[in-house]
This record gives sequence, structure tokens and C-alpha cells, in this order.
Amino acid sequence: MPKQTALALDRARAHWYVRQALTAAHPGPIEDVLAATGWGRTLGGVDVYLALRARKPDMTRAELDSAVEASRAQVIPAARGCIYLVPRAHVPLALRIAEELARKRLDAELVKAGVKPGEMEALGKQIVKTLRAPLGTDALRKALPAGAVRSLGEQGKKIGISSTLPPALRLLEFEGAIERTLEGGRLDTERYLWRVPAKSPFAGARVPSDAPARHAELAGIFAAQFGPVSTADFASWSGFSKRVAQAAIERRGLAPVRVDGYAEEAWALEEDLPVLAKPARDVAAVSFLSFEDGYLTPHGGTAAVTDPRYHQREMKSWGMPGKTKLGEAAHIQTRAMVLDGLIAGFWEYDAAQREVVYAPFEPLPAKRKPEVKRAAQQVAAFIGDQLGHARSFSLDTDELVRQRAADIRQQA
Repeated sequence: MPKQTALALDRARAHWYVRQALTAAHPGPIEDVLAATGWGRTLGGVDVYLALRARKPDMTRAELDSAVEASRAQVIPAARGCIYLVPRAHVPLALRIAEELARKRLDAELVKAGVKPGEMEALGKQIVKTLRAPLGTDALRKALPAGAVRSLGEQGKKIGISSTLPPALRLLEFEGAIERTLEGGRLDTERYLWRVPAKSPFAGARVPSDAPARHAELAGIFAAQFGPVSTADFASWSGFSKRVAQAAIERRGLAPVRVDGYAEEAWALEEDLPVLAKPARDVAAVSFLSFEDGYLTPHGGTAAVTDPRYHQREMKSWGMPGKTKLGEAAHIQTRAMVLDGLIAGFWEYDAAQREVVYAPFEPLPAKRKPEVKRAAQQVAAFIGDQLGHARSFSLDTDELVRQRAADIRQQA
């Protein structure tokens, strides 16, 4: 194994910040931004828009929606089976990975539910034939011939599959035979329309036929977007076991790196080592980041991108009861304001005042106040003029957003 490169945390963090296109706008189209900086989580709220806009500030909502409508970026099950916005170039691999993670369990569930051999294939052909125009799941069910979809009864309900339609759609999606597009032309929903793609994502794609090679390819993509990164963090993101994740890293030939204060053993692309060996450039940048932003989550949580002075601060953590210390949180529920690569406070949108309110951990330097204020005004204009709301996820409400904004205003 090659000699391990040692890095200080601030050097690795500076690399992450630059690689995430948060110090300078990414010049390419949306699909290139996703490929370079990470697939976007789609949780039914506006944060997928906010994440892309943080990296491409001149982006409009319509521009992102158009990229999805044209299949240049697709909403698909991907890493860990979670739903992501993925650039078209990565879609074939992501679908194969998602299928690999889900297929064994799905096949077992179908057997338990009493699905007959060939039943899924027959329904799949009927679905493709019926989708002459995009349809939602309920509309598709009604459009299919009588008896095409079969209830799976009490046994199906026990395992969470009420009829043969949901698994048939999932299998067709894994095959690239159907794809999701936007209901109402927007990404801030978890309701999608199904359509037959103009061209299969697998046409002309070179996806490795064996799982270890696919895993290695995914490790390379993840390292390009977020490296240096630990085996544990790659495993957590991908849904692989640590053993499988480590084998993928080794097969891809990632270079070993120690990042003091983050991981005794981490990994980076070999071609990134010369960049990491150079001193970091001083960068003055402010970022109003999205909930579950790709800068905040891939390195074991927020500790690696927060000054230790603030690790004891308590805040709400996504999916956890009560409050969590900032230095221990894996997924912070409040949107973060980042200054020069470090979380410097929190922010939220106040719809009544049509402004972004933010609460820095400590008073901002006088020379930075105009820059931060200007950035907040630009984000507020994007939310107010183009998005129309600031809900983070499908179960979020305008009232909860209002409460968060009021809390942050009080802190400020």
C-alpha cells in the first residue's frame, strides 16, 4: 500500500470547500455541478434548489426543473436506496447500485406476498404500453386494464406492499424502462409522474457487470466529490458494509490519507494528492447552505466543519429527539451559514418579511457584514421570487418554517 499522506484538518476542509464549488461558482451546466459536487437529496422541499444555487448562484428554479424535464438530471433511487437527483452520466451506475441493495429483499417479499412467477414481467409490459403520456401512480392504476393490478391482501399489507403495482414500478425503474418526471413541473414534492424515457439510460452506458467493479466505480465518484473521506463515511453514504466499502476503496486504488481531527485513515484520489500537498489558499466566502447539504454531511457530521469552540452548542438534529451538540450531530435540522469553510451560524427564511434571518455564533467582523448581508438578500430573493416557500421536506409546514425563523431572530 502507498505511503499515507498526513494532513491537518483545516487543509482537508479547505479542499472540501473548494471542491464543493462554494468558493467560486461552478461554470458548467447543472448536470456537471451534480457530478462534481455530489448528488442532491430530494426530500420534498426546496433544499435541492438551495443546494444547487449555493454552487451556481446564477441558477434559476426553471433552469433546474428544465434539466430534470430533459432527463439531463434524474430523480432516482441511488446510494443506500435513498432518492437523489443524479446527473444522467451517473444514472446507470446509481440504478444498478440501488437495485443491488434492494433486489434480494424485494424478491423475498414478493414470494412471501404470493406473487406468481412472470407476474411482474407481464404487468411491467402493460405499464410501459399504457404510459403513452406521463401519469402519476394513481392515474396509472386507473388507466391500466381491469385486473392488471392485483391486490396482495393481508399478507402483502404485513410486508408493506398492498398491490403488485409499486414493485412493478420499482423493477421497471431499475431497468431504465420508465423514469420519474416532475408533477407540476417542480422538484419540491415527493409526488412524481412516470413516463417512458426517450432513450434508456443504459443505452451506450458502460456499467461493470460485476458488483465489486461497480462498488469501486462508486468509491471513485464519492472520493472525487468529497475526498479525503473515511471508509466508515463512504459505507454510511453508500449503504455498503464497511468490509465491502473498504474492498471498493482498495480496488479503485484510492490513496491513503490521515486527516488529524477527522480520520486516522481516510482516502483521496491519487490525482488530488499534489493539490492537497500545497498550502490552502485563503478564501473569504459566505454560503447559506441547504438542509442536509453535501458540504455538511459526508464527513461524519458537522464536527469536521465547525470550530471546536462551538462543538458544545446545542441544536436540533434531524431524526433525533431533543437536542444534540453541534460537535456530535450527524444531520443538523437547521440550515447552516458557513463562513470561510466553517459553520458560523444558522439561518431561515422569514416569509412575512421576505428576508433571510441569520444568527451568527459571534458578532461578524465589520468588514464581512456587507458581504453576508448581500448574500442573505440574494438567497431571500431566490426563495421569495422563484420558490415561493421555504419548506425543507415533505412533512414540513409554513408554520414550522415561521417558528424556526422566529427562533433564529431571537438568537440574533
